[in-house]
Amino acid sequence: PTLSVGDGMKVAPLGFGTWAWGNKLLWGYDESADSVLQSAFDTALGTGNSFFFDTGDSYGTGALEGRAESLLGEFRQASSTPKRCVIGTKLAVYPTRLTGASFEAACRSSLERMGRDQLELVQAHWSAQRFQPWQEPALWDGLARCHEAGLARAIGTSNFGPRQVEK
Repeated sequence: PTLSVGDGMKVAPLGFGTWAWGNKLLWGYDESADSVLQSAFDTALGTGNSFFFDTGDSYGTGALEGRAESLLGEFRQASSTPKRCVIGTKLAVYPTRLTGASFEAACRSSLERMGRDQLELVQAHWSAQRFQPWQEPALWDGLARCHEAGLARAIGTSNFGPRQVEK
């Protein structure tokens, strides 16, 4: 079975999160396990369905920040069925991202790490409304810029409550 996610995209009803990939602090990531991660990736794509992979530009700790995106890019390029790999990445609301252009640049960096020209989905990782409200317009502008520049087929949100989504 597949789910239609708009614009003709269909994915398996079960997605694959990559938060642990590259995260030594919370998940004890070890580079020697990358072959196990690739095997899991290959198994997911081997189901015959397109498979959704959730990632983020902040996934990975310290020098490994962005590691999850890099691994997804490597695994996708090595796959015999790369078009089955549907990726949604989230852009972190870092204090240094103060303009729409800075979020667009972050998206371009994500694409570079994954060896792609376009992603299926780019999302705001979380809202800045409660801790840096002045940054919220830049976040929305950045997501729009990503879509308008053709960097993402779709844009969305993650970790937003109902009031934030409604707004």
